[in-house]
Amino acid sequence: MTHIRLGAAVLVLSAMLGIAGCGGSSSTTGSTAKLKVVYVPGLTGNPFYSTVGCGAMSVANSLGVDLSIQGSPTWDVAKQTSIVDAIITTKPAALMISINDPKGSIVPLTQAKAAGIKVVTIDGDVEDTSIAVTNIQSDNLKGGQLAGEKMGALLNGQGTVVVIDNDPGFPIAEQRVQGFVTALKAFPGIKVLATQYSHNDTSKAAGIVSASITSHSDLKGVYTVETNNTEGAITGVRESGKTGQVNIVGYDTSEPIVAALHAGTLAADVVQYPYGEGKLGLQSAVDAVHGKSVPRNQSQPFVIATQQNVDTSEVQQYIYKLTC
Repeated sequence: MTHIRLGAAVLVLSAMLGIAGCGGSSSTTGSTAKLKVVYVPGLTGNPFYSTVGCGAMSVANSLGVDLSIQGSPTWDVAKQTSIVDAIITTKPAALMISINDPKGSIVPLTQAKAAGIKVVTIDGDVEDTSIAVTNIQSDNLKGGQLAGEKMGALLNGQGTVVVIDNDPGFPIAEQRVQGFVTALKAFPGIKVLATQYSHNDTSKAAGIVSASITSHSDLKGVYTVETNNTEGAITGVRESGKTGQVNIVGYDTSEPIVAALHAGTLAADVVQYPYGEGKLGLQSAVDAVHGKSVPRNQSQPFVIATQQNVDTSEVQQYIYKLTC
């Protein structure tokens, strides 16, 4: 099996990766040239986006697509814009993208559309919804609700919970928080503290947890809205000597998060299906190029991973990977 590592600043996965169901190719099939499609992740080296790329790569050959993946190792709308601008000059048939900013992405993606490139957004829509032919993402309100229901059950309806998010103003994260808080209204004995922000910094998330445990003797739960916050919360609970006493419910996975599930230091984790988003994204891009109707909004399911089920085949197909 060929493995694809998505951690470089710019990845162009070409014909050499077109084996074992993991690659697109720039070659021709008979006399028919393959469609050129590019996926731009939110950042490279991230398990979620890597898995989106793997899902797309798994169907690239069967769809007749020459798929490449190009991105920046940092979450930076200016860098992502530069990448998109460069891609436009190569005139691909379609562009799949996980945007860094719903407003900041409008200008470059408008230019892509004007150049005749079909735009497919994955895991977050552009504020101007006329640009992309479809947006594919999980129902983040539903994901938050699942997390809230799980937290309520873990705490037996009693205690205080802190929520850790990256930064205010991002619709996806806000929906995850909203769904969580709404679900916990069914548990009047649980108090939800004001959301705190880590700026996507693992050590900052750990510090928030430690401070919250010190300030609230009845703190029984931590809800973390993104990967780095979950990893940081695990550290914060451990360093505070509260493992097993403060339950963490996370969102999205990574190798440390799966390890924490195995160890029981993470109670539960909401897991999306980025592999399926990648497959559906590429199929939608091809359909749009061929003039077929594509639903404007599409979604993929979730699972709740726990120590008890994380190794089952059902859950494993959802777990994010850095390699295909």
